[in-house]
Amino acid sequence: MPVAVRGFWRSFPGAEGVRMKTRHTLLASGALFVGLLLPSLAEAKLDACGGVFLTSDAKCEFVRDRECETHCTTTSVETACVATLESSCESECTASAETSCSESCTPSCTETCMTVEKQSSRGLCRSDCAQDCSAQCEGKDNRGRCEACCQQHCNVRCEDHCRDDDTEEVCDTKCTPVCEDSCVAKANSTCQIDCQTTNFESCQTTTTNTCQTDCHDSGGAIFCDGQFLNVTNLKDCAAQLAAQLSIDVDIDVDVDIKTNTDLNDDGKKDSVKCSIGPAGGNASGSVVLGLMAAGALAAFTRRRRS
Repeated sequence: MPVAVRGFWRSFPGAEGVRMKTRHTLLASGALFVGLLLPSLAEAKLDACGGVFLTSDAKCEFVRDRECETHCTTTSVETACVATLESSCESECTASAETSCSESCTPSCTETCMTVEKQSSRGLCRSDCAQDCSAQCEGKDNRGRCEACCQQHCNVRCEDHCRDDDTEEVCDTKCTPVCEDSCVAKANSTCQIDCQTTNFESCQTTTTNTCQTDCHDSGGAIFCDGQFLNVTNLKDCAAQLAAQLSIDVDIDVDVDIKTNTDLNDDGKKDSVKCSIGPAGGNASGSVVLGLMAAGALAAFTRRRRS
């Protein structure tokens, strides 16, 4: 299945078996729905990381230099494109919730809520919306991409009025925002799928180039479960990963600097390795500072000997 990082899919609880890299067949809609209702890991929308949704068990790392550029492929930018395109398609997809959806949603949500203990309104919303995505994408040529586009939209809409901290509230209270958000998502799902699908290949090309540029200019890029995070500021993204999901990413850039100075009095020229944190998401200015620091160190050593 070609779209969405492992963490993205796992933002729908129980969907851990669905992995992008392995092209696994999608779960049947019934099995998926049951899985979605299982207790979930900590999950967050990461605005500082390109608007992707990740769970706390996502594997994130800062990949450096040339190795980083080899990671930039059309398949490794798919999650970034899903997030980017969902946002850009919002201006086209502005339908209101249908009355028939609102009428049928409330009893269905209440029944589900009473079946599964301690489910949040946001979890219930995603579960309900995901069923619609599965139905919408049934028989599509690229079902994996279709479902990823649709489910990103569900995730975004279920942020409007639903919450994660209402697990103790009664079902009637929780189901009001669930149906409000889910029905709006369903009303716009076809529009979102069509809009995102139309622009997907173009986004892949553009974002692959962005990935390679970031690798070169910033000394690396953040990848989660093999997927490139299209960020404006590396430090802000790393900070949000740590704060919301307890995922630590070291974004220091190692710079090896050769000097003409024997720092150890052993008759050999030495190299200095600097570990530099990218400033504002771009390492180039920090690298210059590192080079200046190394030069100062060498000059200080020469003066000390003289």
